[in-house]
Amino acid sequence: MSPNNVITKYSPLSKTFHWLIFIIVTLMLSGSFFLDDVPENYQGTAYMLHKSFGLTVLFLMLARMFWIMYSGKPALPATVSRWDKILSRIVQYSLYLFLIAQATSGWVMSVAADKVPSFFGLYKLPLPIQPNKILASFMDNTHKVIPWILIGLIVLHTAGALKHHFIDKDNVLKSMLN
Repeated sequence: MSPNNVITKYSPLSKTFHWLIFIIVTLMLSGSFFLDDVPENYQGTAYMLHKSFGLTVLFLMLARMFWIMYSGKPALPATVSRWDKILSRIVQYSLYLFLIAQATSGWVMSVAADKVPSFFGLYKLPLPIQPNKILASFMDNTHKVIPWILIGLIVLHTAGALKHHFIDKDNVLKSMLN
């Protein structure tokens, strides 16, 4: 992207990344707390799908970050206060960080527990990590804490978007919807 180009709205690909990640993460957060309640004869498939969709989020997040670096994104309106801009970026970048950390912790946990993920049953995705119970346990604990952080960040992100739409009456939310 040229520094002289002014981005006024998100590209169709940026919107696709945003909403696809949103849908997958929402479904993952909604259903993952109940994985242990899945009947035993379906648990293998349930965990394989959980790991596959988690890795999908990781790959989509990385692609999204590269796409944003390449294509850019619209600036917040000039009417947005400095503190609002700072808070917006903190929440947005924290979402990126914790979504990547959540998927990565699950992947490392699986490999360290000697349960290498099979991506939708098509192929295995190993890492250069030997089985390690201490690492697997640490990543398991990390993987259980991050969803709560993500829920808080998603609430803040959504509240910010709604504030822009209903209180500030600017086009921030519309730029991701239209």
